[in-house]
Amino acid sequence: MLNILIADDEKKLCETMHDYLSSKGASVKTVFDGISAVQEAGNTAFDLIILDVMMPGVNGIEACKRIREFSDTPIMFLSALGEEENFLAGYKSGCDDYIVKPFPLTVLYEKCLSLIKRYKGFDSDSKLTYGKITLDLLSRTVFLNERKIRLSAKDFDILTLLVKNAGTVLGREQILVKVWGYGFEGDTRAVDTHIKRIRKALGKENADIIKTAVGVGYYFEEN
Repeated sequence: MLNILIADDEKKLCETMHDYLSSKGASVKTVFDGISAVQEAGNTAFDLIILDVMMPGVNGIEACKRIREFSDTPIMFLSALGEEENFLAGYKSGCDDYIVKPFPLTVLYEKCLSLIKRYKGFDSDSKLTYGKITLDLLSRTVFLNERKIRLSAKDFDILTLLVKNAGTVLGREQILVKVWGYGFEGDTRAVDTHIKRIRKALGKENADIIKTAVGVGYYFEEN
C-alpha cells in the first residue's frame, strides 16, 4: 500500500484527493498547512508528499526546503501558478514534479505512480526478507515477526542498507554517503542518532540485530 501525504489549505480539494487516492488503494494523510506537513514528513515514512505552493504561514516552497533537510521522499507541488518562474522556484526548492490547478484526478494519480516508481526503481511486489524481518521496499514498511514497525524515511533507508549488506560492517561515513548523499554537511553522529531510533522501534528483544563495530560503524546480523 502506498503511503501519501497531502498538504493543501483548500480543505475541499484535500478531501477530494484523499477520497480518490484512497479508492486506488493508497493510505492518505491530509494536513492543511506547511508546518504540519514538515512535522508529518519527519515522523512518518511516506512514499510521496504533495504540497500546495500557496499555503498560509509556511508555504509549500519553504516546507519543501525544510523537508529536504532530512528526507529525499518524492515531492509534488500543486499550484494555480503556472508561469515559468513558478516552476523554476519549485524545482530549485527540491520538488520532483509540479502540477497546475485545476487538474484531472486521473492525471494526478498517474503522476503519483510515475514519481514513486522512478524513485523506488523496483516493482510493486519487491520485498526484502532476512530472518524474522521483512522490508516492503515500495510501501517502505517494516515487519518484524509479522508485526508492523513504524520508521521515519531516513531510518527506513538506513535499516534497508544494513539488511542488504547483512553481516558486513558499514562505516558511519559509508552510511552517510549511501543514505544522505555526497552533499551532506552534517556530523557522522547523525548516524548514531538514527541507529538509536531504529533499535528503539525494533524493541529491546530485537534491538541487538543491529550490532556496533566499535570505532567503525554498524552491521546487521540476525540472531
